[in-house]
Amino acid sequence: MSDRPSRRGGARRAAGFLPALALGICLALCPAPALASQLDTDVICGVSESEHQDPAADRPDLTARNAILIDDEGTVYFERDADAQVKIASITKVMTALVALDHASLTDEVVVDHAAATVGESSANLREGDRLTMEAALRGLLIASGNDAAMAIATTVGAKIDPESSDPYATFVQAMNDKAAELGMASAFTNPHGLDFNGWEADMHSSARDVAVMFAEAMKNDDFRAITASTDNKISVTGADGTQREITLQMHNDLLGKDGNIGGKTGTTYEALDCLVSAYSRDNGGEIYIVVLGCPDDRFTDTSRLASWYYDHMVAYPAVTTDRATPDGQPLVARATHADWTDKTVDVTVADPEQTVSLFSLAGDVEQDIQLDTVTGDVERGEAVGTLTLSQNGHEMATVELVSAEDQSAPDPVSWLLVQLDRLVRGISGEPTEAEAEVYAVAPSATDLDAA
Repeated sequence: MSDRPSRRGGARRAAGFLPALALGICLALCPAPALASQLDTDVICGVSESEHQDPAADRPDLTARNAILIDDEGTVYFERDADAQVKIASITKVMTALVALDHASLTDEVVVDHAAATVGESSANLREGDRLTMEAALRGLLIASGNDAAMAIATTVGAKIDPESSDPYATFVQAMNDKAAELGMASAFTNPHGLDFNGWEADMHSSARDVAVMFAEAMKNDDFRAITASTDNKISVTGADGTQREITLQMHNDLLGKDGNIGGKTGTTYEALDCLVSAYSRDNGGEIYIVVLGCPDDRFTDTSRLASWYYDHMVAYPAVTTDRATPDGQPLVARATHADWTDKTVDVTVADPEQTVSLFSLAGDVEQDIQLDTVTGDVERGEAVGTLTLSQNGHEMATVELVSAEDQSAPDPVSWLLVQLDRLVRGISGEPTEAEAEVYAVAPSATDLDAA
């Protein structure tokens, strides 16, 4: 028997080898899906993970090269290389909308010229000569990410900004950069749509932090909020021949309406990769804005992970923490000085014992500031006697009203004379001439928040 392989066996091996070879070539040529990562350069509540080293369960896994999460007051909870100036693609259209809303009304007419109709790439399906309202154009801009809508808006609004301008398009782009400077952004814009290829290459850039600032500013505008949150993807336009038609816009924000997402803007080019800015609102943590840029994999997954990371770490904690109680069982926050007596105080409790405050469990200990009034005269139960303020990471989180937990009368004339005599003796002997205030409430620690 020959030990040479049979023809049939060789054919079988060849048949198995060729698919394997094809697979190997495909794997070599096609990049593998990007893996989410937790970087030591990530910053949580102002502290780099290289210093803090939070447990993996407390750190978001992201594919994004740049990211940031802020709340509607500007507090930053997470950032990844958030100041790097990069391409942001169609997120640029947020600035386009901002400038348009600053200088035009929703009922203004927008005319689609040749440049707008032929810009290409992402489109709202507008045609040369189309006329539509500014509201419809903004819907085409923000919902369908229409480059045609961006160009038409720029030329129309540029003419309103400077009616004497010979180049209203350039006027509008300058207004975009003026708005960026007004907001303290380091960004530069060279067009109203964000294209960065096929003749649109230019020194155009922004950062995750700049985008968050820009989007937060846009969300202050009720018209912008309504459009970015809208699921109505139909607009009406009047063609050059006077006939009306309805356009169904392609929607790009796959997260809208899910898990508290109330709006956002996508962007994609070969250089910028996938980008997204989003707004979320949930009961347990208020409104936040998330930016992910340069996502080689899934911007929607990155955004959802960041949103869940934030809200999962928001803790509803009692606004007042004390281990003491008044005689009738109310939380005893403090005792306030009653200045008309030398030895009396007034029990202080909280106006709303059920009040809670949302605190971020990774932001560290909470600071408490109690301001107690020095009371005089007749004091009635429930009378306001001060405030308790809770702050975390330098930001005020809640203010609590403090009230008297008891009635306390002022001295009658005889008692008043005795108090004055007692105060004179105390002054001579160096003793306090009135009772000192005492505080019993304590601020929660980071450990308390972790355990909540």
